[in-house]
Amino acid sequence: VLTTALTIYALFGDDFRLCVTHKQTDELFNALTLFACLVFGAEIVANSLGQEEYFLGFFFWLDVGATVTLVFDLTWVSRELFCASSEGEEALKTSRAGRAGARASRTVRIIRLMRLVKLYKAYWVAMEKRKEEEARKQRLLELKPGETIPETSDSKTVSEFNVRQEGEDEDDLDDENTKQEDQEEPKQETRVGKKLSDMTTRRVIVLVLVMLLVLPQFDPSGNVGISSSDFQDSAKFASSMIFERWRDWCGHSNVSVKPWCMESLATPTENQELHYRNRYELEVALLQFLYIHISGGFLFRLYWIGAMSTLWADSAYLGQLAPLNQERWLGTDLRVSSANLDTTWDTTYVRNDFYQGPVSSTIPSATKQRLVNVWTEECQTAVGIVVQSEVRAMVSTGCSITEELRCSEVEYVTPLTFSSEESGTFSFVFAFDQRGFTQLEAGLSIVQTLFICFAVGVGAMTFSKDANELLLNPIERMIEKMETIKDNPLEAMRLGDLEFRREEVEEARFRDKLSQMSRPWQILYKYRHAKKYKEPMETVMLEKTIIKLGGLLALGFGEAGAEVIGQNMKVSATAGVNAMVPGSKVDAIIGFCNIRHFMEATEVLKEKVMLFVNQVGEIVHGCVDDFHGAPNRNIGDAFLVIWRLSGSSEEKQTKLADMALMSYVKIIAEINKSRILAGYRWHPGFQYRIQDFRVSMGFGLHHGWAIEGAIGSEYKIDASYLSPNVSVTAKLEAATSQFKVWMLLSHSMVHKCSHEVALSCRLIDHVTVSGSRIPMRVYTMDLDTRRIAVEEKGPDRIIRNRFKIRQLREVRKGEKMAEDYRVWDGMTNNPDVTKMRALFSEEFFQRFHMAYRNYEAGEWLAARDMLFTCHYQPRADIGRRLVQSEADWPEDGPTVTLLKFMQQRNFQAPSDWPGYRELPE
Repeated sequence: VLTTALTIYALFGDDFRLCVTHKQTDELFNALTLFACLVFGAEIVANSLGQEEYFLGFFFWLDVGATVTLVFDLTWVSRELFCASSEGEEALKTSRAGRAGARASRTVRIIRLMRLVKLYKAYWVAMEKRKEEEARKQRLLELKPGETIPETSDSKTVSEFNVRQEGEDEDDLDDENTKQEDQEEPKQETRVGKKLSDMTTRRVIVLVLVMLLVLPQFDPSGNVGISSSDFQDSAKFASSMIFERWRDWCGHSNVSVKPWCMESLATPTENQELHYRNRYELEVALLQFLYIHISGGFLFRLYWIGAMSTLWADSAYLGQLAPLNQERWLGTDLRVSSANLDTTWDTTYVRNDFYQGPVSSTIPSATKQRLVNVWTEECQTAVGIVVQSEVRAMVSTGCSITEELRCSEVEYVTPLTFSSEESGTFSFVFAFDQRGFTQLEAGLSIVQTLFICFAVGVGAMTFSKDANELLLNPIERMIEKMETIKDNPLEAMRLGDLEFRREEVEEARFRDKLSQMSRPWQILYKYRHAKKYKEPMETVMLEKTIIKLGGLLALGFGEAGAEVIGQNMKVSATAGVNAMVPGSKVDAIIGFCNIRHFMEATEVLKEKVMLFVNQVGEIVHGCVDDFHGAPNRNIGDAFLVIWRLSGSSEEKQTKLADMALMSYVKIIAEINKSRILAGYRWHPGFQYRIQDFRVSMGFGLHHGWAIEGAIGSEYKIDASYLSPNVSVTAKLEAATSQFKVWMLLSHSMVHKCSHEVALSCRLIDHVTVSGSRIPMRVYTMDLDTRRIAVEEKGPDRIIRNRFKIRQLREVRKGEKMAEDYRVWDGMTNNPDVTKMRALFSEEFFQRFHMAYRNYEAGEWLAARDMLFTCHYQPRADIGRRLVQSEADWPEDGPTVTLLKFMQQRNFQAPSDWPGYRELPE
């Protein structure tokens, strides 16, 4: 209550003192002001000791500033700072400084308004406590026998829910619980809301203070450094003085009698010398006024002077009455000769000893001539002349004011000593050019507009910055992560790695910055850092929770559940989970891999066969992922992999097809180089069952459409691909054992590849497979793995950081998708591929191609003879050696397969031979 009363006093006390009380009560107000300073100082000290983050904070300096401004309300302080002394020139200086200081002190006092924010907060806290107390009393009144009020909302026990009266049913209890929940205490404010509210309050306070302090400075009349009142006072008092001089010369107080100067243009003989002297004094006052105000340090300058009389004379008469230095008004003694006019006037009236410094220079000669000649310019009801050098009137009697100045740029000054009866008799009219003032005012208005735009822009940016940092950016990051997880759940693993990496980088920066600090600053920095992580914002906690949930989804569903997760994470009106989502048709390259001799491996390895499959799967999945493929499904000894083409450009599809083929080549090389898999070659169980055992696989590649979707029920689902093309790929993989090759590719797959990669594939047959009525040409890539040596040792440095491993993998993948990367170049420059392709000569490919052309055309005898010569390396006796049995046939698998097929028909093609055959199961 005391601080509230003193705050109200700080806001209105000094104004109340000046408005209502006498000077004798100033000491009482001084005592109250000192008491308020002491109380506010004690409050600042108490808050610094008891309130966290107050000391040296924003509100600390705000309270200090508001308390310091109270010192200016002390009368002895304001008297020393702002009140003027009584000694001549010093009085003038201190008077002006006093006016500026008073305006400044009233402006600074605005800072005290910010104490109202504290009053509002205190009032809000008090109201909240009052509501809580009223709610507690209400619950006490509604208690039943045996019931108690829990201390906190989190301290409910089972006994509270078991308190029932006889005859109560479940619905009654639910109603009462609902009613109780409605009357519970308000939830505690979140850290995000508290921080955002606090920062918003700070920004509003700063913006209001800046506006209140700066905006008055853009008003010329309110600016502490600019004052136009000096000019206004000078012009008005000078015009009144000149009018009094005219009264002394020609006027009188009886306005009903026409003055003598309005009767004739000559000085009467009676009291002639007195009239000459009075006229001279009138012209002296007028010239002094003219010299001072025609230029100088004022924002206004005299532009036009004239004479006006609506009752006694017309414009023509006034034009002859007003000119200066006329002999008929001054006589011969007081009149200045025309030859000495410039020198005499300048010597007499130009002064440089004014307090404000040099006021004027000499009047232009043209102005002097206009002053002594007949005044001819008629402006409204007055006749006069322009005293500035420029004249813009088109005719001699025109008005230069209307031609040169806008209505807002001219200020008319008339005597202040006019009576109402004298308004139509005679008066001088002075038109001042206030373009300096209007230009300054317009310039300040422009600056004010720019400042307001700047202040509002800065304020909006700071408000937006706070909201963005605390709320919007975290929400956008959450939405971005949700969109990423929706599109590809496996990306959640990468997001987790990136978050882990970011935390590591922040920790490293913290340690580095801490090492550069002195011991006291280290303690403070550690405290702030520990507090930041001790109480993280709820948005940060929610963001990390989303990453963890996404990681769990990725681990649980894998690539197979991407579409299911994506469909269920789309915005909808329900929160239910729908696992049975429709499939979607995609264009893809379908790959099928199978571990050969798997039955024997199962019998030999037994429970360790899982380890064996995972070792092979690690190589298969790793190579496929390196070349932008996606492992989809593992079926015991088989792996289904996919390269999606839908939505990609034709150029990218070609590159993906090349990479699919290259990934298979890489897998073949890696399983033959692996030291781990090479260990199975000398396993006794494999040696007993299979001669020269090696881990080998069959690969099938095909391009076509497939339906991607969930397969299963609400109890268990798997996401996979259904299509005849998947079956065709599996049949191609199964046929690798018949042709005794590592891989088989369909013609649609080869046509998707680039020209160079397609030329490296060999066309070996034209077949139809079950599940497809369209015949396809079958290709293979010839590889001799016997030339691949097993790695003797592993890498020099094993990277165990999961983020680093994924980062290196992503870098390799990114390099492969670069525009300057060509798969064919990578294939030809790969030493493993070079070794595996070295066995096959160009002559071998040419002979086989010619033999195949004859085979497909039905010329089987010619095909047979040519196939007999298809050796990997050229022989000197080719064409001369007699082939008597299968032992003399070439060792090439596709060659042997075609010879055996034609041998079944005695190397005679059927009459209806279509050029292709059915691929046996």
